[in-house]
Amino acid sequence: MFEKPVVMIDFETSGMSPDQGARVTEVAALRIQGGVVTERFVSLINCGVRIPAFITELTGITQQMVQKAPPADVVIPQLVDFIGSDALAAHNASFDEKFLLAESARLGLSTRHTGLICSVKLARRIFPGLPSYALGRLAQSLGIRFAGTAHRAEADAEVAAQLLLAVAKRLQQQYRASAVDPHLLVAVNKLSAAKVDDYLNKHYQSRVSVAAAETATTPTPAPLLAGQRFRHYKGGIYEFVCEATQEADLSAVIVYRSANGRVWTRPKTVFFEMLDIDGRRVQRFAPTTAS
Repeated sequence: MFEKPVVMIDFETSGMSPDQGARVTEVAALRIQGGVVTERFVSLINCGVRIPAFITELTGITQQMVQKAPPADVVIPQLVDFIGSDALAAHNASFDEKFLLAESARLGLSTRHTGLICSVKLARRIFPGLPSYALGRLAQSLGIRFAGTAHRAEADAEVAAQLLLAVAKRLQQQYRASAVDPHLLVAVNKLSAAKVDDYLNKHYQSRVSVAAAETATTPTPAPLLAGQRFRHYKGGIYEFVCEATQEADLSAVIVYRSANGRVWTRPKTVFFEMLDIDGRRVQRFAPTTAS
């Protein structure tokens, strides 16, 4: 469903902004690969701050719970490593990224995530006209159920991940997309709702056109003859020996010989592969009469 992994994150915090002294109290990060959640990082966090009563009432996270939790200087480095260079997503993403950056900066850490996806903005653009885009009501509108308690990090991240997958599914259905690039969602986040449909139509039409052009320009190899010569795109001349079948997986391979007599094999699809070299499309091994 997704071409590359996405990490959906959710923080519970002691307040609304790190600029006002608020700290993180719990985190959940879920890695989405393809169409499923494959890895989880979940932890309460002891940041040494007082938990306001209204936060405990909202989340159920108490002072005693965070006092027993591992400290931020243990959890945050592990979290940054878990996210790595994947795209980062969250429901109201600017809120969660602000806390991630603030907690990382306190420890002298640099985050490496590539791109920020906001599931609130995406939902407004891909599912327009819903009565609310708050996570709970949005999930209800789309038939997504909470598996845990709302306003706890893992439960909220799980629902947000399912929401992101629902967005990807809608794009696949509406635009006949085989898979969704997370960085496309980053771009959609930045568009006004009125421009999204036209943008996505053009994006997927251009990809279909490119794929068709590549298929059309990939040569169909003629029957090969023993002793036939091929020039590698880097300049070497090789002699065709025979076609064979790889015993391990029964795939077709080309057996060929270099000028020094050494015998090589390559998958047949790779032998005839087209490459983009300095703006030109060239065949990895092209027939030649050179000796």
